[in-house]
Amino acid sequence: MGTGTSHGVPVIGCDCAVCTSSDFRNNRLRCSALIEHSNMHILIDVGPDFRFQALKFKICRLDAVFITHAHADHLHGIDDLRIFSHKNSFAMSRDRMICEKYPETDGEGLPVYTSERTKGYIHERFPYIFVDHDKGGGIPKLHLIGVDRNNSSNPLVLSCKDDDIEVVPVPMMHGNHHTNGYVFAHGSGGKKSGIAYLTDCNFISDDSIEEVKKAGGTIEHLVIDALREKEHSSHCNFLQALAYAERIGAKHTWFTHITHDMSHDGIQKYIEAHLKDFPKLEKIVRDGGSVSPAYDGLILEA
Repeated sequence: MGTGTSHGVPVIGCDCAVCTSSDFRNNRLRCSALIEHSNMHILIDVGPDFRFQALKFKICRLDAVFITHAHADHLHGIDDLRIFSHKNSFAMSRDRMICEKYPETDGEGLPVYTSERTKGYIHERFPYIFVDHDKGGGIPKLHLIGVDRNNSSNPLVLSCKDDDIEVVPVPMMHGNHHTNGYVFAHGSGGKKSGIAYLTDCNFISDDSIEEVKKAGGTIEHLVIDALREKEHSSHCNFLQALAYAERIGAKHTWFTHITHDMSHDGIQKYIEAHLKDFPKLEKIVRDGGSVSPAYDGLILEA
């Protein structure tokens, strides 16, 4: 639903060729993705563009949310989750007519999965969500759930009507910040297949690379941070993303969290010019795979 960096593209006040492009693939909202599987609708990250994304992509329900880390462009749309899980103030709850019109949802709230570290940041930045209010309207009713103990040997299992989803967090470094990627897989044994979503990182350890491979079975799609051509202190550049993709070996690799430095077509040409330096990726492409920049509205199937 979003493939842009923290500024988004177009960037405010910028009149460069990418920001003024008529190619819809060069318009990039802040990073976010929606996974639909069986009867489940799962959101990855809830940035400041979330309200617009929910309307644009017609999201009418959510069953779970996964947060990669606590930076504003991945978290600060959290208040708009209230429409999917509503909590009433005391004032609303005491007014029968209002309470009937805006009933509070049952249960503990919408499950929000993330690291213990990010759970702490959410409590610090959005304390009003987690305290009772005498006055005012609704607030998000969220159930924060830590994933630090989950791994490929102990995946988080989301029960679906037809086919459960296994989710494995992938610890990464984003400059000096810790962040989580996630692998979502379904199937069983040697027939498992999945999608790895690894945004906002500039270092993925050997152990985390192995976790991706173990967790996903056959990785159909790898969505990976690839900010720009030039190196950056906290994001993968294009060559770093290609190097990690070479090691993971997904059938399809997609760049995300992209700046306005290069157009969609320009990035594709860059990838094609450098594939010869990554023989495993080059073979994957020859055999029917792909390596491309993602774009807002891209639909992947696995």
